[in-house]
Amino acid sequence: MAAFDPAAHPGAVRQRTRTTLTWLNGTTPVGLALAVLARTTRRRTADGLVVAGGYRLPVPRQGCFTVGAVVLTRRPPEWLLHPDRADLLGHERRHTGQYALLGPLFWPAYWLACAWSYASTGSYGCGNVFERRAGLAAGGYPEPTLRPWAAALRTSTAARRPLAAVLRRRARDSAGRGPDGEAALRGRAASSSRRRRDGTRAAR
Repeated sequence: MAAFDPAAHPGAVRQRTRTTLTWLNGTTPVGLALAVLARTTRRRTADGLVVAGGYRLPVPRQGCFTVGAVVLTRRPPEWLLHPDRADLLGHERRHTGQYALLGPLFWPAYWLACAWSYASTGSYGCGNVFERRAGLAAGGYPEPTLRPWAAALRTSTAARRPLAAVLRRRARDSAGRGPDGEAALRGRAASSSRRRRDGTRAAR
């Protein structure tokens, strides 16, 4: 086996770190067990990612999904490893980073994100924060169309942000006019007045 050259694989060191973390938190062993159960053909990339092709189980229905540092696809592994699918493989690599960060907590968090996405967009993926952070276009997802209530909520939230900024500025101004703030202002004014008098005397 050829020696691993980080310079030949940009981002490979980071991916190997993610892969190590997914082994430690147990998500990659789960992914490998699922790959064996589904009788997949497995290929390992230079940075430690496992691509398991020929996934045969009926669920999940996605053509490609990730568990730990194992990417499972219903296509042959060579299909996903082809340079034409580099964006899709990059999308799945970013999911590996999410598993490295959250460990087994990724699963309930992802399911909750799916529920929110379906409620707000009618799609389990388009409004899912994990899919969005992995790259919607790279994962084959279209930009979401919000349901009317979600669109109204976003508009309302956006409208409140400038008001919140104004209220924060007013609060800071009010704090500056309080007893301590007024004393500081008087001190600065007195100091400025003394500097002006000293300057006038020096001119004389």
